[in-house]
Amino acid sequence: MNDISGPQDVYKCLVEEAPEGWLLGLLAFAVLEEQRIDWMRHVEAKSGVVTTSDQIRTWYEQLPSSALDRARGNAENVLNAYAQEVTRSIDEGYKRAAMDGVVVAEIRSSSRFWPKFLANVAAGLVGTLMFSVLLVLIVLVALRDPSPVAIIKQVQEAQRVK
Repeated sequence: MNDISGPQDVYKCLVEEAPEGWLLGLLAFAVLEEQRIDWMRHVEAKSGVVTTSDQIRTWYEQLPSSALDRARGNAENVLNAYAQEVTRSIDEGYKRAAMDGVVVAEIRSSSRFWPKFLANVAAGLVGTLMFSVLLVLIVLVALRDPSPVAIIKQVQEAQRVK
């Protein structure tokens, strides 16, 4: 037999003396009270008479001790399902925010693509032009043979011609 004779005793067992914590106890208490209300509706539907306080007290007294354990189990299952749903929702929110951030960053960077592209093409052209000028100078120097002996000969020939 149990020492439960009303909702105050159930509340004390499930909430006040619960080692699991008050939230789980409150939810278990709500589960058990919902069962009582369903029982009261069933009795009223069958007999057409509202249950009396003596009948309710008898219902509480006839509760097996496993009813409190089942209520705790149901409450724990509900809290676990809710925690998983909240976790999934938060994860989806972070994923969505990360994806939005990546997409927005790509769109912003793509709007700067053409100016960057044109600047890189211009830099490539300038580099190519500088390389070409340097290459022409090297070719001119190599073909003209500007050795000191050749320069002196050219100067002497220029003076003889005059």
